[in-house]
Amino acid sequence: MSDEPEILFSASAEGRPVAEAEIADVDGARALAEAARAAGAHLAWAHSPADLTSAGFQPRPGYRRLVGQAGRDRVHLGGDGLAEGHVGPLAADEDSAALWARAFEGQWGHKTPQEWPFDLPAGTVTLCLRRAGEIVGVCRVEPETGAIDAPGLVPGCREAGPYRLLLTAALAEVTGPVATVESWGEPPELTAVAESLGLTTAAYEPGWELDLHT
Repeated sequence: MSDEPEILFSASAEGRPVAEAEIADVDGARALAEAARAAGAHLAWAHSPADLTSAGFQPRPGYRRLVGQAGRDRVHLGGDGLAEGHVGPLAADEDSAALWARAFEGQWGHKTPQEWPFDLPAGTVTLCLRRAGEIVGVCRVEPETGAIDAPGLVPGCREAGPYRLLLTAALAEVTGPVATVESWGEPPELTAVAESLGLTTAAYEPGWELDLHT
């Protein structure tokens, strides 16, 4: 029997109660499921390299860290009247917990912000993608360290074109030679966009989900 997992209780980006843990094996997954049910959670999320299907979990795109070249020599693709939209800075008065929750709604691993505003490192740049006057995507960058949170796009806009616009703009903000992009629950077609921009996977841990309210 594996050790009892350390479980984090929170809410998904769309507000569903979640029980989440790093899981070593199927026994740990069953313990997570039991704890989730006891707490009234709607979802159980497991981060695990093990196959958890026998415990009722379904595979989901998990945590991925990509690395690659970055710099201001990259072409910024926003702002040319493209159908995908225009990328620019997000004004402070437009930033909100609701916006970030909407940008990752239904995406594995993303939760409703429990504290607002975010405690961000000095110099962080927040970008947004606007389409027809509405904000449909967001992305945060730490230019000095090269750290990028993978772009978030509202449902209906999670396509290669908008994602490429945001990520290309984010890479252009990085002042050093290397960028690191971290993502959770990102589908393969969007990972392929990142790879087309020269990024490669440095680390990956599969995600698993058990929906207790289907």
